[in-house]
Amino acid sequence: MIYEHPDGLYFGLDEAIYHADPALGSSNHKLLAVSPEGYWFGSRFNPARPADKDTDARALGRGVHKAALEGLDEFKANFVRRPEDVERLTEKTKALLAPRGETILSGANYDRALLASKMIRAHPDLANSLDGGAPEVSIFWTVEIDGQPVRCKGRFDFLKPRAIVDLKSISINRPLPFPVLCLRAIRRFRYLVQTDLYLEGRKLVRGFARNGQVYGDAPPELVERLGAEKEFAFVFIFWASDGPPLVWSTQISPGNPILAESRSIIEQARRNFIDYRERFGTDALWLDFQPLAELTAGDLEGAFGGEW
Repeated sequence: MIYEHPDGLYFGLDEAIYHADPALGSSNHKLLAVSPEGYWFGSRFNPARPADKDTDARALGRGVHKAALEGLDEFKANFVRRPEDVERLTEKTKALLAPRGETILSGANYDRALLASKMIRAHPDLANSLDGGAPEVSIFWTVEIDGQPVRCKGRFDFLKPRAIVDLKSISINRPLPFPVLCLRAIRRFRYLVQTDLYLEGRKLVRGFARNGQVYGDAPPELVERLGAEKEFAFVFIFWASDGPPLVWSTQISPGNPILAESRSIIEQARRNFIDYRERFGTDALWLDFQPLAELTAGDLEGAFGGEW
């Protein structure tokens, strides 16, 4: 099922309903910029799209989010620890362990979620980063590209008047300083596309607050402060999913020059979206056949960055 939300800021919106809206999020922008066909195939527009399967890593990430952003009580209300003597999770066992549909975590992941959230809170520079705001706040907005509307969306892990806080997990898979691993992840996964997109959406919050485009159970004082604040930044908090429970954080403010490449990716993604939507609509398969041509060394160098 597809849900389309009016432009605005949404508090308490269910995650599944957020994802059911086909507005373009950061992952959509990254894929559209390089493979519009791949975007459509995995989108809500494709009735035969592959099922989105849950994984242990995703469940651990949700656990850290719940514990760090909403507190220990909320974590324990939504996650249960799998007993060490339970070798196989049958449907009957799941019903006994999680009668209210709680997420079942392995003992190691349950403990890791609690430890990671504790270390985030213990960081001297982050002690107040997850206070004075609201978790899991969604935003929808529309931009015009060549006169055509393109709907966009974002889901802030934690929204404060002066910050968008985003938690990222990272595995310690190389013998490198933790900040270096985090910086490499920012580059490898193009996390700055999300940063620039979310800062774009955040700039619209003042107008949404003033125009009554705020939905859900929104704290009035927070909405007022969001509507008044002109200065804010995007804050990454990286936490280690294995090894030492390390935490590293950095912030990016609007106008930071390192966002230039990400802005180009976002603009290319939106141009591709408009182009393919006009050519194929949203109900038909997006498939652009490439002409047959002689392979050249330049083709390989372009594909492998000169290393092949």
